[in-house]
Amino acid sequence: MVDKKYRPGGKSYLCVNDDSKLVVNAKYLAGLKERQEGNPEKKCTLCLHNDTREKHHEMINLYQKGEYVRPHCHADKTETKIMLEGKMLAVLFDDKGEITDRIILSSGTNDNFLFRIDKMVIHTNIPLTDVVFYESITGPYTGVNDSTFPSWAPALDDGDAIQEFYARLGIGDYYRLGNKK
Repeated sequence: MVDKKYRPGGKSYLCVNDDSKLVVNAKYLAGLKERQEGNPEKKCTLCLHNDTREKHHEMINLYQKGEYVRPHCHADKTETKIMLEGKMLAVLFDDKGEITDRIILSSGTNDNFLFRIDKMVIHTNIPLTDVVFYESITGPYTGVNDSTFPSWAPALDDGDAIQEFYARLGIGDYYRLGNKK
């Protein structure tokens, strides 16, 4: 029997569903938003699956406008995102860091609201507003080896390089410096 309480360490924004049934509504989302606000990283990920070792992962992610997601790819994972609230820019890159595609995702009726990428596609997601999105990705979660970061992708702690990166993408001053923007 698998221990359903298995949790990876070091991710204070992560919460995992422990129930065999889960219904998410506006009240539940409001609780996730409160959790997000109380988190130092100002984001929240709810794993809908019960164990991070499962072969299929489903999550609800809450990011504030300007949250930096380091460009990355997954060697053995496909990924699908569905926008529930807000507007987000998905940017795809080649191995050298050149932009190959930009897709605006939005929860609006006539907008692109679903986005899927295959294995080894280098990408980032930039919230243009506060966002809530559903994500489906192949599991299991493997920790530090789960994502591959290209050498040209700014590290999470390099604010100047992130600002330059955002400027290169032509999105202006979206990066949330010190969780204040």
